[in-house]
Amino acid sequence: MAVLLFFSLVRRVYFQSQLERKAKYNFSPVLGGMILLGFLSPLMQTFGHSVLFLMMMSALVILTFIAGRNGLTDHGVLLPNLLTRLLDFQKIIKVNLQPVDVDQERNVIVATFVEKKSQRQHALVFEMSLNDLISFLQQKLPSEAQIEK
Repeated sequence: MAVLLFFSLVRRVYFQSQLERKAKYNFSPVLGGMILLGFLSPLMQTFGHSVLFLMMMSALVILTFIAGRNGLTDHGVLLPNLLTRLLDFQKIIKVNLQPVDVDQERNVIVATFVEKKSQRQHALVFEMSLNDLISFLQQKLPSEAQIEK
């Protein structure tokens, strides 16, 4: 488990360094990680002297906070999961872009990416112009993918 968390942490840091379009911070992984840490905290008395356990807990705490940073890389969509997942652009069948009217000065867009195989939807929130996001996605997505506004 510690190796998996450490590998996920290294992978997350690498993909975050590759972000070309950053989404707004997502607090869901923080909440999920805090709940998981709450369940694991009673084990500190039993395994607290184990270096491996302490490394696992440290990696989980760090991963919990950095997992909320996600967005678009050159190869795919970095999703807000504790176990780092990159959704390849070639596996996306449809993107639904929904502008949100927050105020006159900010352009907020909710982008929902739909996977080809499972039809699973992943939503990210971007603070950028709709035209910039559309032009970026048109360059990266396969030709059969739909972009709906």
